[in-house]
Amino acid sequence: MADAKNEVFEAEAWGKEMEPEGHFGTWDGFVALTKWGTVSVIVILVLMGIFLL
Repeated sequence: MADAKNEVFEAEAWGKEMEPEGHFGTWDGFVALTKWGTVSVIVILVLMGIFLL
């Protein structure tokens, strides 16, 4: 199982038509959007709790 996990980062595991940099960039963008979206929702809920209750 550990070998399969490490294989993802090896250049030989990617096909010629696949660009690892593009995949990793997309993943980083998704993680950042999810993180900041979650923070935004929490801030909105806290502010609603303060001002509406």
